[in-house]
Amino acid sequence: MKLILSYILYIIGDLISRTLMTWGNGYGFKAYNKIMLWSVDLDQEGKIWKYVKHKNKRKKKNVKKNSRLH
Repeated sequence: MKLILSYILYIIGDLISRTLMTWGNGYGFKAYNKIMLWSVDLDQEGKIWKYVKHKNKRKKKNVKKNSRLH
């Protein structure tokens, strides 16, 4: 039931973003924001929204040592 409601809220938010926010100079952003956040909260299994894990590791730069500089 929560998954269906989450999908319905997602569709409503998508319609708001395609209509009110594009034609009305951003009018409707508050409603869009709340509806999408409700949709994310209801999707606990991650079937509609993809959950991305952040990487904390930085890539090391490969710096070649030049014998002329040392």
